[in-house]
Amino acid sequence: MTYKTIPNLLIPLLLAPCLVAQVIPYDFPDAMPVSAAYSAEIGGVAVPALQTKRGAFLSFGMKGPVEVKVKLGKNPENVVVRPLSAKVNVSIDADTLRFRLPRPMNLSVEVDGNLDDPLLVFANPEIPIPDRGDPKVRFFEAGKIHEAGEILLETGETLFLEGGAVVRGVVRSIGSRKVSVRGAGILDSGTRNHKINKLVLRECREAVIENIILLDPLGWTMHLSACEDVRVSNTRVIGWRANSDGLDIEHSSKVKVDGCFWRTNDDCIAIKAIYPPGTRGVPFEEMINPETLGGHDLPRVEGGVMEDIDITNCVLWNDEGGQGFEIGFELRVDDIRDITFRDSDIIHVVRGGAFTIHNGDRARIENLLIENVRVEDTDRFVDFHVGLSIYSHDCPPPYRRSNPQRKPPPKEHRPEKANNPYQWFVPAAEDLSKFESHRGWVRNVVIRDVQLMKRPRSGSFIQGYGPGREVSGVTFERVMMEGKPLRSAEDADLYLLHARDVRFAP
Repeated sequence: MTYKTIPNLLIPLLLAPCLVAQVIPYDFPDAMPVSAAYSAEIGGVAVPALQTKRGAFLSFGMKGPVEVKVKLGKNPENVVVRPLSAKVNVSIDADTLRFRLPRPMNLSVEVDGNLDDPLLVFANPEIPIPDRGDPKVRFFEAGKIHEAGEILLETGETLFLEGGAVVRGVVRSIGSRKVSVRGAGILDSGTRNHKINKLVLRECREAVIENIILLDPLGWTMHLSACEDVRVSNTRVIGWRANSDGLDIEHSSKVKVDGCFWRTNDDCIAIKAIYPPGTRGVPFEEMINPETLGGHDLPRVEGGVMEDIDITNCVLWNDEGGQGFEIGFELRVDDIRDITFRDSDIIHVVRGGAFTIHNGDRARIENLLIENVRVEDTDRFVDFHVGLSIYSHDCPPPYRRSNPQRKPPPKEHRPEKANNPYQWFVPAAEDLSKFESHRGWVRNVVIRDVQLMKRPRSGSFIQGYGPGREVSGVTFERVMMEGKPLRSAEDADLYLLHARDVRFAP
């Protein structure tokens, strides 16, 4: 498909409600698989529904409101468009759906409860196109599949994926300033069999990642490692293989995330601290492989801080593994503070928690605000846990995650309550003090104006390691479950252990 200038003879048709002029279709390669279940028109323009193992998706740009028509292969009984807060009303006429998009947004259209093959809608704003002749621009044009391998960005460079471009490869930038990864194209890992993180910025400053679609990661999708001042906006992730986290903010500060949609098979968002700035002696490939990262003994850096992380206006969908919004497990830094997650929607968490803190190391975590978030479907509401985990650097070697011959902790060393008890190692009572100096705590968490649309399928946990290594100062303020306020731990089905000052405010 090519977007062409409309002849003067057709100008009167612009007065019709079809809104053709508002649509910016993208020219995708013919080799991309197309859905057999969905065919779509946006403002009267045919837009292909590209098929993945986790549903089909539409990707297009828009200059103003557009009408969407989707033809199905059957007459549906029920259609839900998520997030519900978008308030997109669908009309159904036999096998055809119609709805209007007033602005760019990211949606999941779910027909008859089929979560294996929904139709995801990625409607972009108009995206400025840089000069492809600029030597600082790596330009990948539409209509082609580009076998790019490894793309290494240097200071001041822009990687631009034109809408309709498909780039197969991984992206790296180390020690740079002002790099950007932009455009409405697709960064695809479908042909890779070696587990490695997909888009990695290491010790970078003033970086931007925006508007791209990232498909089929084998490893973490976006990994910000020891970075500062990074903006991530309107990125879309569809992942189904192992360790396909959406965004890992690792030992980084001053990170702003806005307007993203991630469907992953591991944590949608994870905040971690493993390799501080200046780490030497660890091969880069081992720092970005989920099987080897964190398996190195590093000297403790005193006074390390992660702070000022703001996540807003995002849509999260987590499948079989991991959590929605996670802080943990690896938290090898002194302080993590001033984290905000707000104005967002968690539409599905299949087996994990909507909001989780898994502090398996020494970090002192404080000043976390979760505000104005809608949770439509989750297994668990909250899971805050301070302890010794299999990811902890001081975990006994037979059970440590980085040990290729590891074995699961024995039953007597698993916690009584946990989302996944095999991820924790509880020392014998006489050994608790041996590990205490490497344990942190959690303080001052506010969960405010959160709506749980449905009762979670499993109970919640707040538990510390022991006295002095507790979870304390957690306030639930105006939290609603199925329209009713939570007024107590009993209302929230909340288990407490080594936890103090947990309050339910009016």
